[in-house]
Amino acid sequence: MNTVEDELPVVREGLWLYAGETPVRIRVLSSPETWGTGDYEDDEVIAENQPIPCFFLAYEAAGSPGRFCNIIANLTSLEDAVGFAEERFPEIQ
Repeated sequence: MNTVEDELPVVREGLWLYAGETPVRIRVLSSPETWGTGDYEDDEVIAENQPIPCFFLAYEAAGSPGRFCNIIANLTSLEDAVGFAEERFPEIQ
């Protein structure tokens, strides 16, 4: 079964050390669409996926190499995605 990080192209990749010692890979993925909430109570524009290019930030679970189970979706630009990664993961390489 393919996951989102298998399906979307990686445009940037970095490495961050959790607790200063456990390597965690971080990837910026390019997506052709934003993800919706899936909540029927939200407006359709928010609830449904939209054909608007964006970027996702995917990162591994600490201590589980290759397991990219954490995703931040719908970042509007590559600069936003990189900035978010740098803020969330200080000293990312």
